[in-house]
Amino acid sequence: MITQVASPPRTERSYAPAALHIRPSRHRGTRASWVLLPDPATVPRTRARIRRQLAEWGVGEEGDVVELLVSEVVTNAMRHSWGAVMTVSLNHGTLRCEVQDTNPALPKVCHAHDGDEGGRGMFLMEALSKRWGSYRVPAGKVVWFETACSARNGGGDE
Repeated sequence: MITQVASPPRTERSYAPAALHIRPSRHRGTRASWVLLPDPATVPRTRARIRRQLAEWGVGEEGDVVELLVSEVVTNAMRHSWGAVMTVSLNHGTLRCEVQDTNPALPKVCHAHDGDEGGRGMFLMEALSKRWGSYRVPAGKVVWFETACSARNGGGDE
């Protein structure tokens, strides 16, 4: 079921294109999606959501790495776009996270220097994920990563 989300006020930073106002359905089992609106509380709120979702699926120690990587891709989406949709799924021992945002610029791994405040997120993605990538879509881009993840309650092997 698709639900329409109320539009935020049309200001320069808080306007999200209509394509991101559709709230993807939240599936039972091994897939969940959320609309991420540009708000200072979005990143910590998303970390809490992913923690709860991973606990529901019975994901153990790998959850800390997943939470860190989710935090990185969501922070980038909130910093460089006007909204995003995040989807996570767990299938046969692989957790995949996709974040679609409104900025068409693809990320790249940078080598940050001492004292740099940013530039380490994609380096962490490269170091901690099994695979990651990005691709353009008509309304922006999708950044995704995969990690090896086991679920104690059997989730993801359906």
